[in-house]
Amino acid sequence: MHALNAAVTKAVRTETPRSSRYQRHATARIATHFLGPGQVIALFSAMIAIGIVLFPRQFINQQLHAGGPPQAATIAYLALLLRAQPADATTRLQLGREQLRAGQLDRAEETLGPLVHANAAPGAGATALWLELRRARFVGVASGSPQREVTRQDYARALRRYCASLSPSDQLTQINQAIDAGLYSTAVKLAESLLRTGDGSASGYQPARSTVQPAKRRVLSEARLSLGVTKLVGLVWAAQSVESAATRDQTLVEGSTTADIRLQAFDAILRSQLAAGHPEDALQAAQTHWRLLDPLQVDWARLVKVATGAGQPTAAADFAQRWLSHARDDDSRWRAFSALINAYLGAGQPAEALAAAMRNIERMPPTTALWRVMTRLAMQAGDSASAADFARRLVHLGSAHDH
Repeated sequence: MHALNAAVTKAVRTETPRSSRYQRHATARIATHFLGPGQVIALFSAMIAIGIVLFPRQFINQQLHAGGPPQAATIAYLALLLRAQPADATTRLQLGREQLRAGQLDRAEETLGPLVHANAAPGAGATALWLELRRARFVGVASGSPQREVTRQDYARALRRYCASLSPSDQLTQINQAIDAGLYSTAVKLAESLLRTGDGSASGYQPARSTVQPAKRRVLSEARLSLGVTKLVGLVWAAQSVESAATRDQTLVEGSTTADIRLQAFDAILRSQLAAGHPEDALQAAQTHWRLLDPLQVDWARLVKVATGAGQPTAAADFAQRWLSHARDDDSRWRAFSALINAYLGAGQPAEALAAAMRNIERMPPTTALWRVMTRLAMQAGDSASAADFARRLVHLGSAHDH
């Protein structure tokens, strides 16, 4: 009986439900899984796709055209968009530009590379950014570093290969930047090519067809230039840019005439040769190329100075003579006449100076200043008869003025 009671008691204890206080420790915990690993990845990808679709692209475009400092959020969004649409050249170009503005040179090169190295010729926007990237790599290397010359030559090769495909005004910008980088021979070659064509028609540049009115097209082109390549220099490498280059580039406009383009290309050739320490080459270039310019636009005084600096008084006198021949007012005539005389006097040739002055005296108004100069010049040349004649004219003219 005792054994039976013990068995019943044990059964009752076993079947009696325990309180929740004990159940919490005794019951196995149940793990709940709503999504598997593959489903999590799919959901994350869907969220990215939805974000790309729903993200305000118009707002991003406004940020890109606002010209402010580069934004990490904008770069991240463009990177996601390009990952979803790798064939979108516009997105690739925008991302590369923003990466370049932010100084992310390696990422910019990776982004822009497919546009530049594609079988088809890269567009002007990609070309300009690629050249700025090459320039940025050169500027970013410290002076004295072995890599500086390597990056300089890499920049020069890119200029020689791609610059001719840009618009004439963008070519001028690149030429001026090449001069600032010390790539004088490259700048000369590019400027000479542009000078021979003027409007870029034979240099590989093909202006896009457009129905936009010319005046509006010029405004749009100027806006693209100001928001594009020029902004890059100002925002990322302003501390290493030359102030004069920024001032000079403001004069370059998309609507420049062929004569304006050629005149600025001619100026770039002279600056390059003189900066390289080659005054003789500068003179030779001036003598070769000035005929491609409008004589009324030529800075003859500068050419006289170039010839004088090269030690060529005859060439200086020739430029002064052409200056005098094309002068359209008395002030210009007097300056050209004085330059003609001084070219010979500076070389110690007073007789030649007198002869040149005598050949052009009829071009000059008969003023007291003229006869005074001629009297002094004749005396320097040892021509006493001519000196006396000019002195009489000076006295006669002075007496007439007195009356």
